Amino acid sequence: MIKNNIESECIVMVNNKKNSKKIGIIVTIAIVLVLAIIGVVLYFVLRPKETMVGEVKKVEVREQCPIDFSSYQAINPEVYAYIEVPGTDISYPILQSGTDDLYYAYHTIEGNDGLPGAIYTEGMNSKDFHDANTIVYGHNMRNGSMFQQLHRFEDEEFFNSNDTFYIYTPEHKYTYKIFASCCTSDDHPLYKYDFTTGPGVLQYVAYLQSINDSYSHYRNDVSINSDTKLCTLLTCMPSGMDDKRYVVVGCLTEIYDYAAK
Repeated sequence: MIKNNIESECIVMVNNKKNSKKIGIIVTIAIVLVLAIIGVVLYFVLRPKETMVGEVKKVEVREQCPIDFSSYQAINPEVYAYIEVPGTDISYPILQSGTDDLYYAYHTIEGNDGLPGAIYTEGMNSKDFHDANTIVYGHNMRNGSMFQQLHRFEDEEFFNSNDTFYIYTPEHKYTYKIFASCCTSDDHPLYKYDFTTGPGVLQYVAYLQSINDSYSHYRNDVSINSDTKLCTLLTCMPSGMDDKRYVVVGCLTEIYDYAAK
């Protein structure tokens, strides 16, 4: 009898251990499933929201703009955007004068008279980068500042390896795919082409495509149509080529919408 009782108790203990182990496994699986469900829910709630507007991707992100616009605007309230060109040292605020289109060609961000001036746009362009072609100007400074390093795109290998630039505003980050770097005439593009109509964009692009010299390169894998939003970065050619300008041209491919502060 004693032996049988002992065996029964041993069997009960073994069964209890097995049951406890099963319960532990079930609890573990349940916890893993709950965490997985929470993870999936958080992913869909927190992930950037992406939409397409024509050929432009719009992405809503939770982070704020990385550019400290308040500091720049404390220096000059006419700062409204910021440009970065990877592969170069170009990283500057963009200004637009409310009274004189050429003011920042000859005045610094601090308002000091003379070179190097500042990076700027003209009043013909709005400040929201929704125009068919926004032209951003900067001097070709001998010390390599301002837009001098745009001339690095004259090198075909550099052009092929660097195809993007970014423009920031407090609310957005605009990504541009570079499709052309050209030595052009000094004709003002906004006067020469009617960018209020679709054909104006196509005529300008056709002109860029037609340029065939050692300074100029064109990327053929970029789709351009009459609705494409362009941004032209413009500077001077070296001394002796005063009737020429150098441009790096990109088409808008992506807009990041930053979270409000």
